[in-house]
Amino acid sequence: MKNKFLLFSILLLSAAVFQVNAITLKLASLLPSGTEWDRSLNSMANDWKEVTDGRVQIKIYPGGIAGGEADVIRKMRIGQIDMAVLTSTGMMSIVPDSFVMNLPFMLESEDELDFIVENVTPMFDEAFKEKGFIVLTWSKTGWVNFFTRDKVITPEDMKKTKFSGPVTQPELTSCFKKMGMNVIPVDLPDLLMSLQSGMVDSIYTAPMAAASYQWFAITDNMLDMRVSPVLGGIVITEKAWRRIPDKYKEELFAAARSMSKDFYSEAERLEAKAIDVMVDNGLTINEPEADTQEKWQKLLGVDYSVLVGDDNIVSKEIYNEVSTMLKEYRSK
Repeated sequence: MKNKFLLFSILLLSAAVFQVNAITLKLASLLPSGTEWDRSLNSMANDWKEVTDGRVQIKIYPGGIAGGEADVIRKMRIGQIDMAVLTSTGMMSIVPDSFVMNLPFMLESEDELDFIVENVTPMFDEAFKEKGFIVLTWSKTGWVNFFTRDKVITPEDMKKTKFSGPVTQPELTSCFKKMGMNVIPVDLPDLLMSLQSGMVDSIYTAPMAAASYQWFAITDNMLDMRVSPVLGGIVITEKAWRRIPDKYKEELFAAARSMSKDFYSEAERLEAKAIDVMVDNGLTINEPEADTQEKWQKLLGVDYSVLVGDDNIVSKEIYNEVSTMLKEYRSK
């Protein structure tokens, strides 16, 4: 009897030790619950649990319930949130120069985007680490288009609208204003309500986001012109990363990157499907004119002077370095 009691006590103690050693990480996401994006995050969470034999678990807070990106990043810095899925706006609020990869009309093809992800993102990983964040994976999820309530083709058309700007990055809002646009800062979780109220009536976003969040119900005109890639990332605070035993980290990195890669293959199909669904529900796709893209590029200034240089988002040094890399890649 004593031996059985001793064995039972040891089992209880082992279970208690396991619970104490188990790590639960809080991951904030703006992605709506039940979407393909959200299912991919849950798949990654399951992979992390399996890799660590249950010692590292992820609790996901989807749909912006943990707050907008500015709130989430603030909560990460004070330890209330451990991980987050961030858009390019969120990433640039931590490392502004990273926005060079999202400059409008800078990239011309999917091949160039792949080149950027492979060769440019490593430049910024160390910069994020210096700010207290580890980039688990850079994620590409399509391209951005303009969605508007009324038909918009040219910059002059857009200047007549009430354009939604990111409240998380006042520098970007300032740049849009320099371009002559009527910018109204709106946080992502508040965007649908702002569109419904008429506070804003134009946005730039990926078709899948426009469909998932139902923004297209109000902004039911889409300009058929790719503006910039959707290149965000999944980040974890360095403090939370240090809590994870080193022996698991390589596989956890791999799981995050595999999730991102697998999802993008599916994202291309989902983007086409999202556009079809929106068209079936009233979306009008407006074709650009021959010189439309040139007009937009002129608005940005020579060498992106509106977005690049002193007092702007991206430093001239980083812009020149990435531009040179792109020119060399295009010449091959």
